Amino acid sequence: MELAGNIYFGFIVNFLIIARAGMDIHVDRLSTVIESVATSEFYPNLLSWLEQFIAFDNAIVYAFEQGSPPRCLSKAEKKNSDAINQIYQQGAYLQDPFYQALVKGAETDLLTLRELVPTGFYHTDYYLNFYRKTGWRDEAGVLLKLSPQRQLGLFFGNENQPFFIQKQHQKNLRTVLEIIRSVARLHGGMMQQASSADMVCLDTQARYALTPRECEIVELILQGKGSPQIAEKLFISTGTVKNHRKNIYQKLQIRSQAELFSLFLTPPVRYFA
Repeated sequence: MELAGNIYFGFIVNFLIIARAGMDIHVDRLSTVIESVATSEFYPNLLSWLEQFIAFDNAIVYAFEQGSPPRCLSKAEKKNSDAINQIYQQGAYLQDPFYQALVKGAETDLLTLRELVPTGFYHTDYYLNFYRKTGWRDEAGVLLKLSPQRQLGLFFGNENQPFFIQKQHQKNLRTVLEIIRSVARLHGGMMQQASSADMVCLDTQARYALTPRECEIVELILQGKGSPQIAEKLFISTGTVKNHRKNIYQKLQIRSQAELFSLFLTPPVRYFA
């Protein structure tokens, strides 16, 4: 929770700096992105917001995590098949100029394919055997370094023309990259907490024979809700909540809410984005 609070504070600071500068960051759409944090709509809404700065035909979001192949988090593509994306995830990504930029230490930035490709790129195996099959003529990428072990790549493809991002849009987008990074970190952190809590709750339910109702109450306690709020949420009386809590404590062999929280503090073994 402390990490999420720090990330949120950083987001607010960056937002205020940009607002003071008088930039048009399309607050209405940005608010939709923020409201969808920790939901399946987060990345689709983020791509929709970014379309205000980058006009694209196709888009795809990948998570790059240390020691693992990339994971596709969201896509908005007209033609690409899942088979093409699987080829990328199964090894083609190693020759991707954007991925190579990340490996070489690229920080959060906006880049285009033309900035990255080496001489002779259009005669390489990567281009001939993979990239040409995507149907993308040109590509831009937003690279987000979320931690030393985890990066995001938001890739935008045009099918019929090269990317031309107006200088003012480039400047605006580079300025708001810290907002994007902060919101993406917040989303990933909250998804990580939710997934960890779900896994631990299922394990706890099986191990200690909790009823489905008791597991619901455990989840609400972990969200910081008190007995009156839990009662309102579940349409039961406060007294019933207290009885459930007593039974939960007995089954878990604990005596306090602090001990309950300690059961859910085991760090996850993987990252979520």
